[in-house]
Formats: sequence, structure tokens, C-alpha cells
Amino acid sequence: MGVIMSVKFKLLVSMLLAAMIVAVSACAAPVAQPPAEQKVLRIGSVMPFTGPASFWGRSERPVMEIYADLINEDGGLKIGNDMYKVEIYFADGPLDIAADAAAARSLVYDKNVTAILGYFGIGYPALSSVTTPEKVILDASTISMGTFNAAKEPYSIFGFPAAEMAMNQALAVMNAFPGSKTLCWLYASGGNVDVEKIYGPIDAAIEKTYGIKSIRVAYPPGTMNFTAYITKMAELNTDVIYSFGQPLEVGLMAKQRYQMGYKWPIASCAAMLDTKTVKGIAGSEEAMQNICGDYCLPWVLKKVTVAPKYLDMAIRIRDTYKAKYPNTELYAGAFGTGVPAMGHYFEACQMAGTTDPDKVMGVLRGGTLETFLGKYTLSGAETYGSPIIFGFPCAMSIIKGNENVYLNEEPMWDVDNPVGGVELYKSLNK
Repeated sequence: MGVIMSVKFKLLVSMLLAAMIVAVSACAAPVAQPPAEQKVLRIGSVMPFTGPASFWGRSERPVMEIYADLINEDGGLKIGNDMYKVEIYFADGPLDIAADAAAARSLVYDKNVTAILGYFGIGYPALSSVTTPEKVILDASTISMGTFNAAKEPYSIFGFPAAEMAMNQALAVMNAFPGSKTLCWLYASGGNVDVEKIYGPIDAAIEKTYGIKSIRVAYPPGTMNFTAYITKMAELNTDVIYSFGQPLEVGLMAKQRYQMGYKWPIASCAAMLDTKTVKGIAGSEEAMQNICGDYCLPWVLKKVTVAPKYLDMAIRIRDTYKAKYPNTELYAGAFGTGVPAMGHYFEACQMAGTTDPDKVMGVLRGGTLETFLGKYTLSGAETYGSPIIFGFPCAMSIIKGNENVYLNEEPMWDVDNPVGGVELYKSLNK
């Protein structure tokens, strides 16, 4: 009898132990699965790294690279259920149409990029002929406006409305100098463009809308002595100059206008180079005073609201740049073209939940997106035949003493409505 009880007891203990093991196993954490392999998002940018405009590309590239590095440090870019490591490739586009197109081909066919971002040259049609057949999204400047075909180029967007924002930039400077009534548009002549025919109706609309008289003065390409043109501007009672020239031209204008006793503000469409370089061109601290330029740094904007995630990232980019390049000023233009263009594409991919170009363009076309420069609904249906143009804060800086500081901003929200938008497009296509 004792033997039987012992056997039963052992059997009972074994059953209880087995039940406990099952219970413990059920409560234990599941075996960890290896993480899914991280995908790669390859993007490209065509910018000048050689030639007279190379300072633009060399200044923007490191800022864009830092942005990509920070995304990767954070674990990558989450698109749908996938995480992507960002790889960015650059190709030299020295603002020469054939060379810029060759650069685009190298990115599309050799690097297999899914987007070319931040292009601000004049070769948009040549680049589009490369990107469109391959469904590569192209984020460009509207500087080549008049060439876009909405039906034939469904994978293009314009993140830098250069052709339209000039009026807003000029207004930002004019309004910062009360009493300014005459605006001189200064540019290099060239081509077979009948300026009076194209811009006459626009100038009339500007005067009617804003009470600002526009005058236009052109000089031959390569001009270094602007004294004759400065004399002409003085005779025309100029209050503010808006220059489409490169930094060397702007610096020389500032130097010569100061030597001639004038202190007009000179607004440049591009962002300012570092003040040390500007001073070297202008010749003195006094001469470079009141030079103004694009200044769309997210942390200084006052009339647009930047979403926290973009403002925080912008500040991280700024601080990382300062640590990496302690003796170099961060080029504000990087936050006008290159970095925002990257943000446009990343935001659209995340909203679409995929990198499929058709679905990404479905988000972009007429969509409302948060960006490094504010929240915009893409416009341009009337001007371009498709709502694929981002707005822009059109903030401007001014040199005071040895510093480049915030001056004012006049945001452009809708490319179809500002004076110079639809009117200019129609004039160019007559």
C-alpha cells in the first residue's frame, strides 16, 4: 500500500511540475524576431561644384549631408511599415544645360535615385527629359518657368518659386524702409527677351496694387564697372535696388554705389555669403551696409509658423554644422533650396506610406504639407496647369555692421495670386 501511495505521489508531483512548466512558458516573452532589414532611400541633387557659381553648391552640400546623417542617426526614415536609411548623392551641374542634364543621367542611371532635389539651374527641361520617363521625382526652381508641361511632366514639383517670389522679397525690403516708392530691378541683359513687352503689364499691376513704381536697368553680362548704371538709377530716383546678379556683382555694386555717395539698400534674390567674403568684395564695412538677401532660416521666421518637428531638426542641423565647421557661417541658402526640398520628398513619402512615385505625387499635387519653411498648400493650377508649387516665406536679411541679421518677410502663399505669377507666365508664353 505504501508503494502504491509513493507511486501516486510521484505521478502527482510530475503532473504538477509539467503544468507549472507550461504555465511559465505561456507567460514568458515570445522569442525576439530579428529586425526587418532596413531599406535604402537613394536621393540625388544636381548643383554647381565647379565654375563661377560653385560657391552655392559647396555651401549647400554639407548642410544637406548633415540632415541625412541626423535622420540615419535617429534610426532612419519611417515610411509605411518600413524604415529607410537615407543615401544622398551629388552631381556637378555647373549651371550649364548640357552638363546639368548629364549630371541628372548619372544620378538616375548610375546611382538609381528616386528623386532629384533642390535643382535651381536653368536646365529644367533637360533634367525633366531624364527624370520623367523613369518616374524620378524632380524638385526644381521655377526659374525656367514657361517650359513646364503639366500633362507631359507628371513627376515634377517646384519647391523654390524663384520666378514669383522676387516681388515678395522686394516688398519685404521696401516695407522695411518706409517712404520707399521706386524699385529698380537690376539684371544682366541677354537673349531676345523684350523686357518692356513682358514686364510692362506686371510693372503697371505692381504700381496699382502696391503703389510702387518699377524701373528696370540692364547691363551687359560680365560688367564689373557699374558707375554708369548707378548714375542712371540715381536719375530715376531709385529707393531700393533688387538685383538678380551673382554675389560678385552685388558686392561690386555696393562698393561703387558707396563710393558715389549712395546708400540704397541692395536686395539680392540669393542668400548672402558670409560677411567676411562680402566685405572683401565690397572693400569695406561701410560699403557693404544695407545689402539684403534671402534669409529663410526656420528659427528666425516671424510671419510663418514652422512645425516643431521641423524647427527642432533645423536647430539640430544648425548646431551640428557649427560643431563640425566652427569657423564657417552656415549658408542660409541651404534652407531655401536643398534642405527644404529633401523635406518635401520625405514628408510626401511618409504621408503616402510608400515611395511609389505615383502615390507620392498624389500627395504632393494640390496637397497641404508641413515643411522647414512653414505649412503650404501647393498651388499653380492656373499658372502652370497643375498645383505643384510650394509657397515661400520670402524672408530677407540685411547687413548691419559686421552682422547679417533678419530684416523682414512677406510670405508668398499662392503662386496663382501674387502680382507677377499668372501675368508673368502668360507674358512668357505669348
